Amino acid sequence: MRNRTYKTLSIGGLLFFSLASSAEGIIDIKPYVSTNISYDDNVFRFSSPEQAKAALGTADASDTVKQVDLGVAVNLRLSRQLVTAATSINESTYNRFENLNNTGKSNSLRWSWRIGNDVYGELSTSKNEAIAGFNETRTPLKNLRTSSRQLASINWNLQPDWTLSASREHVKLENALTSSNIYDREDDIYEGGIRYQNPSATALGLSYRVADSMYPNRTGFTQAIFGNESTQKDIIVSAAWVPTGKTRISTRVSRVSLDRKDSPERDFNGFSQRWNLDESLTGKTSVNLTAYQEVSPVDDVLSTYVKAKGWGISPTWDATSKIRLRSGVGYEERTYLGSAGVSFNNIDRHDESKLYNLSLIYAPTLRTLVQLQYQGEKRTSNSANEGYQFNNVNLSLRYDY
Repeated sequence: MRNRTYKTLSIGGLLFFSLASSAEGIIDIKPYVSTNISYDDNVFRFSSPEQAKAALGTADASDTVKQVDLGVAVNLRLSRQLVTAATSINESTYNRFENLNNTGKSNSLRWSWRIGNDVYGELSTSKNEAIAGFNETRTPLKNLRTSSRQLASINWNLQPDWTLSASREHVKLENALTSSNIYDREDDIYEGGIRYQNPSATALGLSYRVADSMYPNRTGFTQAIFGNESTQKDIIVSAAWVPTGKTRISTRVSRVSLDRKDSPERDFNGFSQRWNLDESLTGKTSVNLTAYQEVSPVDDVLSTYVKAKGWGISPTWDATSKIRLRSGVGYEERTYLGSAGVSFNNIDRHDESKLYNLSLIYAPTLRTLVQLQYQGEKRTSNSANEGYQFNNVNLSLRYDY
């Protein structure tokens, strides 16, 4: 009921302001169509041919997927207000695993509002439906997951370089597969802070974030093992420095406190941090270096939290005005936290992953985009059947009308 009221007030405020504004405005309608074909040699992320054969009756877990996506975005500007509505639908067809064929949907509405020169913010709502991934579940069943999000934010420029901000966000994940209902999740997130940024792009921010999470469908034994409520509190410091016109250094460091209402013995306190270096080597080449240690839920689905630390290198080369080549290599270690203390919950689980990607992007016209992309990962784990390896090749074509 609370979410419905929040959404109604947001849309009602948007309509009221629109009616009260000048009738003169600019409407920009942007339809598009895209299609892609993807080959994956381990769709369900099985750890071995034996595991695949036990689940599928064959050691071959590869498949080719074809997808067609139709969508449109409408931008309406009324004086200094901008309203954006977007909707899309996509049809995915599997060559072998036909039970995974699905129709995905995405809808969003956003009002970027402004009062005078110093007060501005956003009211938005969105809802997406897509097939869930298999990185953690490895279950060869179709699970359509619906995610919805509502956001309200406000910013106030106290001085030209100083801004106060506050936001409230509600996120909800729902799984269509009955056996996955215990992973349904609702998050209420509140954040407030202050940030400084000068004309040379040097920035410094301090904020406080609270995320209350609930798994409404966990009861009985499942609730006793995993719990169904938690609160994560973050004190966040962010900074950016641009020492030269070609170099940008940024960081986000936070003190994380994770409290579990049903099982306080699994509470966690620690630090999350991410460091980035963006360097323009020449007029056509650039590279991004990143290093991080972060605490988060597993794929935003399972209750177990993980501490992930790793690094990544991503160079980019603009061969011509129409051709861009991107690549990336990374390494990540994942230590699973908040174990229930029972053997099947992998109390000592530790994973290591090597990640690779390479993409060729070709834009023959301003409205056309062609992309050929490769992604791969090799994960090893000290827990049985949790490691895997996959290679994925995707060719996509998009046209904006």
